[in-house]
Amino acid sequence: MYYFLNRIAQGLVVIFFALTLGFLLVFVIGDPVLMRVGEDASVEMIERYRSMMGLDRPIYVQYIDFMARAVQGDFGLSYRSQQDVSSILISRLGRSAELAIPAIILALAVSIPVGVLSAIKRNTWIDYVARVLALIGQAAPQFWVAIMFIVIFAVALGWMPSSGRVTDQGFWTYVAHMAMPTFVLALTPMAYLTRMMRSTVLEVINEDYVRTARAKGLVESRIVYYHAVRNALVPYVTLTALQVGNVIAGSMVVESVFSWPGLGRLFMNSIRQLDIPVVAGGLALVAVIYVVLNLLADLSYTLLDPRVRN
Repeated sequence: MYYFLNRIAQGLVVIFFALTLGFLLVFVIGDPVLMRVGEDASVEMIERYRSMMGLDRPIYVQYIDFMARAVQGDFGLSYRSQQDVSSILISRLGRSAELAIPAIILALAVSIPVGVLSAIKRNTWIDYVARVLALIGQAAPQFWVAIMFIVIFAVALGWMPSSGRVTDQGFWTYVAHMAMPTFVLALTPMAYLTRMMRSTVLEVINEDYVRTARAKGLVESRIVYYHAVRNALVPYVTLTALQVGNVIAGSMVVESVFSWPGLGRLFMNSIRQLDIPVVAGGLALVAVIYVVLNLLADLSYTLLDPRVRN
């Protein structure tokens, strides 16, 4: 119990610093009043908006007010659209999840069997091919892979639509539009998780209890999948949680290339347009997602390995 309380406290500290960074962006990037009314506005209008936005108060008062509203999920209005930031983030988060969840499922579905097969076929052509492909997937820049997919599958072959999110032309049209960005998002975590699964299985199959299982005459497939893989999942779960965070980060590039209207594209556009409330809210949301994922990973340890529970 103390361990989980400690982890929750650490997560709250991370969220606190993310919120503080979001508040400081207002003063680091530029005058938020000028961003909202434009540089051609009169002095009277600038001062009126400064008072309306509460920027004429002492900084510590603004900070306390910002944190109090942020705890309630209130990040104010977007400088550009004048819409509620929380509503914008929630709507875009759902669209990002349409890519992120299938990408993680695909990465898990491929990395576990390929990593295990690469480990049990160590130093064979299967192992070499799996390691080379994983290395390429890990090293290839996502924006380059995304562009290559568009050039090959959309432009040259015409198999897939190049960009956008279409929901009013049938289910398979929607799936076709999300197929390429989903695979590109899955590629990097797939490579990392494959290498992790291979290395952990190689480590586990040399343990004494695995040798004992072999000495008892158990079938090799049972030894691998019921003894080696289960114990190899503990460090694998840790990296999986981190890779979900990397998928969120990678969505900024992938969604921009494929014109997918998700959270990542919103974040990139808001940075470019200096829409600070949206950027601050996005930072807080990503921090919360990271913290929750890491807490879930810690909780899964106790289910996978009783030694951690003790």
